[in-house]
Amino acid sequence: MNSEGRKELAIKVAKMYYINGESQEKIAELTGMSRSNISRILKKCLDEGIVEITVHDTISVRMKLAHSIQTAFGLKEVIIVHSPPAPDRIYRNVGQSLSVYLMKILKDGMTLGVGRGRASYYIGRNLNNKQHILVDVVQLQGATSSTASLDEGAGMIYYLTSKLNGKGYVLNAPLMVKSKHTQQELMNSDLIAGILKKYHELDVAVFEIEKPNLYVNNRSAQDLLSKADILQLGEIGVSACVCGHYFTEKGKTCNVGIHDRVLAIPPELLKKVPYSIGISIGKFALSATLSILKAGLVNVLIIDENLATQIDIHLQSAGNSD
Repeated sequence: MNSEGRKELAIKVAKMYYINGESQEKIAELTGMSRSNISRILKKCLDEGIVEITVHDTISVRMKLAHSIQTAFGLKEVIIVHSPPAPDRIYRNVGQSLSVYLMKILKDGMTLGVGRGRASYYIGRNLNNKQHILVDVVQLQGATSSTASLDEGAGMIYYLTSKLNGKGYVLNAPLMVKSKHTQQELMNSDLIAGILKKYHELDVAVFEIEKPNLYVNNRSAQDLLSKADILQLGEIGVSACVCGHYFTEKGKTCNVGIHDRVLAIPPELLKKVPYSIGISIGKFALSATLSILKAGLVNVLIIDENLATQIDIHLQSAGNSD
């Protein structure tokens, strides 16, 4: 058997054991192999990363620091995840911890709103709906790309809905359009107006807190913004972006024409969501995170250890200056 065939066999055995719950003896019987061979294959699956096992003894690491940040900003919850060397691993950690937290707070008949990003994908990947609750899922913002992806848009909503047994509501529009007139026409259309009404029914909202990238020459990352938009945001001194809305260092919404062209949940509605969950990652995300905390957009914060350390230093510095 070649290497590809051995891998396919290993995956088959792993699914039978970890997903279907078959015993090693039963798998040996079904596959015509010895029990010792099945045991070796399962061990190899773990060694080679075909199977990953996560033990969720606590949702958050650094519990004392999490509580300190929670108290300082008057939040319902602060969850801190490990900061591994591999960048994508952080999003996996966020997805694992946040999926456990969501299954603690979600109840039958609730509505969950979700922004874009890798964390949202890993939330869906790790959701374990043992209670078989029914939760509707709503897209919080228009798409930033025309490419199909599980990070945003219909693919992401379908993936989450398949785990939560409810209906999925997709905002079939770009995040930003060329004019306020176009935005108003789209918002008043039957296709989108119904989605906007769902924003008033949200019980939980999950979104990433982004640090704006305002380099004029970096067009690949700023396809939605014109050069004039970028210059204007830079002059105002924006510090953070949530669902296409920009905020200053003091947490004030940037009063610029850009917001009149955005198709996403309005910030004032995010503030009213019972569980408004912001995700922020990295030691360079301090300014953006503080901005959104001052804006009052989140009452639950998901951060990694590097950012948690920066917030702790900031709090100690602020305390010493008082």
